[in-house]
Amino acid sequence: MSQHFFSIFPHENLVDLSMVQYGWEQCASLYSYGPYVRNNYLFHYVISGKGYLEVLQPDQTNKRFDIERGQGFLICPGQVTTYCADEHDPWFYTWVEFTGAQAQYRLGLAGMNDSQPLYIPLQKEASQKVQDELLYISNHAQESSLHLMAHFYLFLDALIETSSYKQRVRGQSQQSFYIHEAIHYIEQYYRTEIRVEQIATY
Repeated sequence: MSQHFFSIFPHENLVDLSMVQYGWEQCASLYSYGPYVRNNYLFHYVISGKGYLEVLQPDQTNKRFDIERGQGFLICPGQVTTYCADEHDPWFYTWVEFTGAQAQYRLGLAGMNDSQPLYIPLQKEASQKVQDELLYISNHAQESSLHLMAHFYLFLDALIETSSYKQRVRGQSQQSFYIHEAIHYIEQYYRTEIRVEQIATY
């Protein structure tokens, strides 16, 4: 029998990063979700049990990723995915769905993207902080949005710091940071009439 909890995060026009919804679920044997396409990033962390993720590839074949306790998986916007609990040891996971201008960059620091969706910690015990922060968010839905976002940032920091796919980042100059942000703004709003003043304000 499946047990679950989820909550929707109040939309407050957060631009850099913002949660959409979060929760946890103890899945029944062979419980599956999909094929489905998400509009946002969705990260699952497996507390116990195991299962698998299937991602539809450009050649229309499915690539399968087996995931177990202490690991996680990312679903990116626009991907067709299905995930399924194991028949004999169905997973119990916690999740967070999120979006924002910094989402892809921050996930990239953890070495995660649409072709590499797995979170595998450097050591088993290293992922405890990831689990703790995600469960804290789910179990404190009554707290203020800023309080929950603070713990979401702590989750992301733990995800990046403990990932075995963590990317080594060289120092970035302030100039290159602003260039990157300007390009990102133009990519988002190129269909509208963009003025230099708008880019500078952003």
